[in-house]
Amino acid sequence: MEPHSFKPEQFLTWFESSGGWYDKQLVGLRPFHGMGYGAVALEIISEDVPLFHIPDSLILSPYTSELKSRLSESEWESLSHGWCQLILVLMWETIRGSESPWYGYIANLPSDFETPMLWNRIGRDDAETDYRAHLVPVIEAHPELFPPESPHTTMSAFHLQGSRILSRSFTVPLSRFTEIANDNDSVWSDDEEEQIAVMIPFADMLNAAFERDNAHLFADEELPSDRKEGFTMKSTKRISPSEQIYNTYDSPPNSELLRKYGHVDVLPLPADLVDLLDSSDVGEWPYGNAGDEVLIDGNHVVEAVAAVLGEKADDAWRKSVQKRVDWWLEEDQDDMFPLALSRELDTSIIAFIRLLSNDDEWLRAKRKGKLPTTEIDELVASIIAGVITDRLEKYDQTVQDDLAIVKQTWPTVRPADQHEATASTPTDQLRRCYAAVVRLGEKRILKAVARNISETPIVKKRKADEDTEQGKKRSR
Repeated sequence: MEPHSFKPEQFLTWFESSGGWYDKQLVGLRPFHGMGYGAVALEIISEDVPLFHIPDSLILSPYTSELKSRLSESEWESLSHGWCQLILVLMWETIRGSESPWYGYIANLPSDFETPMLWNRIGRDDAETDYRAHLVPVIEAHPELFPPESPHTTMSAFHLQGSRILSRSFTVPLSRFTEIANDNDSVWSDDEEEQIAVMIPFADMLNAAFERDNAHLFADEELPSDRKEGFTMKSTKRISPSEQIYNTYDSPPNSELLRKYGHVDVLPLPADLVDLLDSSDVGEWPYGNAGDEVLIDGNHVVEAVAAVLGEKADDAWRKSVQKRVDWWLEEDQDDMFPLALSRELDTSIIAFIRLLSNDDEWLRAKRKGKLPTTEIDELVASIIAGVITDRLEKYDQTVQDDLAIVKQTWPTVRPADQHEATASTPTDQLRRCYAAVVRLGEKRILKAVARNISETPIVKKRKADEDTEQGKKRSR
């Protein structure tokens, strides 16, 4: 693949000629160090002002491309795994070149990515299995669509298109492109309507940063008569001239920013969050992403409970635990538990631990259909401590190791120049630094939560619980 060179004029000309609209007086495009091209305010933008509009016909999806009509129904269904349909659509539209309605868009998509999957083999094996099992048979069956000599259907092209989708796609209701979801007999409710990944030109130019969002993409806004149904990007607050325009992405943690977009946010941490950290964890570098989090897998919690229960965690307990986990999921509870840099611990992990470790809580939950209480007793505290210890042991580097790496790239950080600091940094050093920033943020959270738990007043067993326990012992 040739190195990517974004051409703003070519993209904007294509966008307008294809039915898109943008406010030329308010919005421009320019590069931002460490983030690629993004949108910028050309003059003061007030709140609730339309910035640009994308009609549905301009959205690149499995249902707006003609590829589906060129394949048999069974071939199309064989591609319904993950992003396979959209990846193959991107491959085909790329092969079509100037004949594709999205030529000006695809020609200006990035071709270089700094996401971890492309640094080594992290996550690549599963993706490559999808390529060989689902895409290759269709590609080889249609040389008239996918010439054998084309560089746009190779494994490298597959990774490129997957990275583009990962970093730039949006999810929208399937009903925007098909009548399936509008069928009166549909099993989908409004809250659980099937979603699909699509590419929305111009909207995907906007970058993400923690708590700096100042615009949002709205569907089906009231439009002037000359604009067709679609999506409108509008400002959500006042934006100053030369200020970058950020879309709303729910203040993503650095782990997500790095995984999807290949960069991290490094900003001064609020004083109340720094106060939660031990001085050795701050290390005279009070920076990071206040939105960072550590996701704890439910299976990890189960094993931590088993470790604390010891001999009580026998085969019978394992069978009971599976029933408890199934009940938890049937109650629409998540099996991933977020830990954040906060004085408050997410109550869902406490309730889950009590469900697994306390028979009375389990019986009460089944009988009343209510989640367990969220009190932290000695048993719960020891299990949370075990979860954190186990997670910390998975890191090869210490906090001090990571601090040394990040200080080398960012000795100090100001909100205005965090990305400019990366401009002259060698790629390998920058990758090491990004990974260290993510690890450091996670370790700080884990150590702060552990310290918070150790200082939390432990709820003693209530007399009723003690009597119940003694009654169980006497009945044995």
